Amino acid sequence: MKYQALSILQPAVELILNGEKKQEIRSWLPPTLPSKNILLVQNLNYLTFDDDEDEGLAMAFVDFTDFSPWTEEDYYLQGVKNTLGRVWKPGYFTWKIENIRRLAKPIVCKARKGIYEVDLNEVSVYMD
Repeated sequence: MKYQALSILQPAVELILNGEKKQEIRSWLPPTLPSKNILLVQNLNYLTFDDDEDEGLAMAFVDFTDFSPWTEEDYYLQGVKNTLGRVWKPGYFTWKIENIRRLAKPIVCKARKGIYEVDLNEVSVYMD
């Protein structure tokens, strides 16, 4: 089955799953908001160019329900752990993360820039 995915540097997906990270910070906005059922793929290497790829792990589905400009005040309120060492600068946006659904088992897949499509079989969500 095909899914819309977003790759995020490690350990950000783990922080989202633990409830420590509630917003994603990006310099761009998704094509539509809300963006629902986005597969989060955690990867190790920063992707610089549009055709860059990395190996990643699909770990969860989330909904991005709202956005706002990322302010310097937001930066200080989030703390370094939740900004992953990123220094504040204008022109970025926070995407509100909701409806987090952990995959029962992470799945190896490609990590790419932007919101991209992955084709995965046997995806199941963890049930409490």
